[in-house]
Amino acid sequence: MLSRLQLGDFRNYRHADLSLSPSLNVILGDNGSGKTSLLEAVYFIGSGGRSFRGGRLSRLVRDGADAATLYAEVQTSDQLHRLGVRRTPGGIDALKLDGQTPKALSEVASLLPVLALHPTSVELVFGPSSLRRRFMDWGMFHVEHQFMPLWRHASAALKQRNALLRTGAINPRELGFWDQQLAETSDRIEGLRRAYLGALQEGLNQVMAILSPELKIRIRLQTGLQKDETTLDALQRLRQDDIRRGFSQAGFHRSDIRIAIGDVVARDRVSRGQAKLIAYAMMLAQLPLISEAGKVCTLLVDDLAAELDEEHRNRLLGYLAGTGHQTLITALDEPAWAAVVNDNNALQTVESRMFHVEHGRIRPLTPTGSE
Repeated sequence: MLSRLQLGDFRNYRHADLSLSPSLNVILGDNGSGKTSLLEAVYFIGSGGRSFRGGRLSRLVRDGADAATLYAEVQTSDQLHRLGVRRTPGGIDALKLDGQTPKALSEVASLLPVLALHPTSVELVFGPSSLRRRFMDWGMFHVEHQFMPLWRHASAALKQRNALLRTGAINPRELGFWDQQLAETSDRIEGLRRAYLGALQEGLNQVMAILSPELKIRIRLQTGLQKDETTLDALQRLRQDDIRRGFSQAGFHRSDIRIAIGDVVARDRVSRGQAKLIAYAMMLAQLPLISEAGKVCTLLVDDLAAELDEEHRNRLLGYLAGTGHQTLITALDEPAWAAVVNDNNALQTVESRMFHVEHGRIRPLTPTGSE
C-alpha cells in the first residue's frame, strides 16, 4: 500500500508531501482545487505513467515547469519500496524502483495495484470492448502468474501475423505458423479469463447484494467464436478477409465481457446511475481476489456523490470501509463529510486521515476515525 506521496510541479501542485493511512484517506476541497489531480498522481505512479482522466499527458507538467516529479513509498508485506518518476511534456524521462531502472513497467504495476473509481467508470458498461478487456487483464495480471507470459507471447504472435498480412505477399506456411502460435496462446488466455470471470462473479454477487440488490448482474466471456469453433478454426475461416483487411479478426485481442441482466445486455436496460453502481461493483469484486494473491490495493474514489443518491453512497462507503484495502476518496467539504461519518458506523471504526486542498496546496486535518 502507499504510505507516502511527494509531488513536484504536477498539475497545479508546486510541491506536496503527505503520509497516508493504510485504511481511509479523505481529500477535501472545492471543485478545481486539485483533489482529482492528487488521485491522478497516485494512479500515474502506480500504473507506470497512465492517467484515468484522459486528455494530453503533457498537461501533467505544471505550467512554466520543465518536468513533473513524483515519489512514492510503497509498503508491501515484507519491504518498503521507493518509486520515483520524472515526466517532461514530451514523456517519461526517468523511472526508478528502489534506485534502479526497472526492466519493465510491469514491475512497478505489480508493486502498487491501483483501481480508480470515477464518474467515467460507467464506460465499463457503456463503452467499447477494449475497456472491458483491460479490466479483465488488469485483474488477471495481479492474481494469475501464468497470465503475463502468455499475454506477451500472444501479443508477439499477433504482431507478427498482422505484419505478415500487411505485406500482401503471403507465404502460406509462414502464415500457418503464426496462426498456430496465436491460436494456442489465445485459447490458453481465454481459459484463464473464463476461470477469472467465474471467480469474479461470486464477488460481484456479494457486492451487488450490498449496493443494489434489485440488480441481478451476470457476466461471461464473449470470444466472438462460432459454436464449437476454436481460435485456429476462426483464423482459417477468416484468412482471406484478414489478408484483405490487413489485421487479425480472431484471437485473445477480440474478447469482451457480456454484462447482462437476465437475457438483456445491461447497457440496453440500465440508467447511468445504475451503470455506475455496476461498474463500481465489478471493480470492487476484484478485491477479494487481490487479497487472496497476498496484495493490498489502493482504491481511488473520485466524486462519489455524482449520480449516486445518499442511500447508495452510504452503502458504498460502508463496503469500502470493510475491504481491508487502502482508499483515497475526494469530498467537497469537512462539515458534509463529518455528517457522512456520523451516519455510517463502519466509517467510524477505521483509521482515517483527512487532508484539505486549496489551489494546489494540501494540509492535514484532524482525523475523523480511531487509531
